[in-house]
Amino acid sequence: MKNLLSFGVIALMTLSIVSCDSSEKKKTAPAENKISNDTYTYSIDPSGASVSWTAYKFTDKVGVSGVFDSFELTVGGEKESLDDLLKESKLAVYTNSVNSNSDIRDPKLRASFFKVFNTDTITGNIKEAKNGKGLLDLKMNAIEKPLEYTYMYKRDTLFLKASINLDTWNGQDAIKALNEVCSDLHKGTDGLSKLWPDVDVRIKLPVKKTLATK
Repeated sequence: MKNLLSFGVIALMTLSIVSCDSSEKKKTAPAENKISNDTYTYSIDPSGASVSWTAYKFTDKVGVSGVFDSFELTVGGEKESLDDLLKESKLAVYTNSVNSNSDIRDPKLRASFFKVFNTDTITGNIKEAKNGKGLLDLKMNAIEKPLEYTYMYKRDTLFLKASINLDTWNGQDAIKALNEVCSDLHKGTDGLSKLWPDVDVRIKLPVKKTLATK
């Protein structure tokens, strides 16, 4: 009788422990992830924008970089996507503000390149933007041509990049004129003076992300 009673007590204790354990697991089960229905709008902060460039000299194609200190950016208001934010944006770059951080080179860029190139303002109008690629109309030397570009969004900033071949805008005379006044500066280890028609342009556009009101 004692053995039977002891067995019953043990069984009840075991059942109680299992029941408590199961209850505890239910309490600590992780909650399901909730899907956010929040939507945002995007706008560009023109005051924080920048336009930089890299040209190339020497037969080895060594880069020389600089910026344009003065430009005007025209953008729309708030948009629901980054693609829409870029579309129809316009940029006017004033070439007299070219800055390569060289008091010797910069006056030559203004007088012997941009003046010969007949370009005091470079304009770019974005026509397309989708999935990191786009198309803009670029006007220099009184010639407007389409130009492909790429873009990426990182750390609340849009980064645009385009590669320009100045020959497309009849830049041969301007390249020749600049290479003549900078002949010694454009000579590489092979002794040849070389200025390439290729220029890489990068544009940085800070973006403000705002929770849309419902």
